[in-house]
Amino acid sequence: MKTITVSEFRKNIKKYADLAKTEKVIVNRGEGKAFAIVPLEKVEDPGYNPEFVKKILNAKEEKGTLIKTEQELKEFLESL
Repeated sequence: MKTITVSEFRKNIKKYADLAKTEKVIVNRGEGKAFAIVPLEKVEDPGYNPEFVKKILNAKEEKGTLIKTEQELKEFLESL
């Protein structure tokens, strides 16, 4: 297991993202605040949905709907 500071993580994000594939990486923010860097394929959370994450990662390629007003939102929701 590797424990690093936020500053160290920022300086070497790729290094620690790659390391997290084979070893636990903990980013320590101090005062009891710490976070684990975990590859998505290793997440063991019953609420985690791989298809949803895939959609998020591909969202830049997909077209969306811009809604500016409450009326546009209402019309959009009714169209679903």
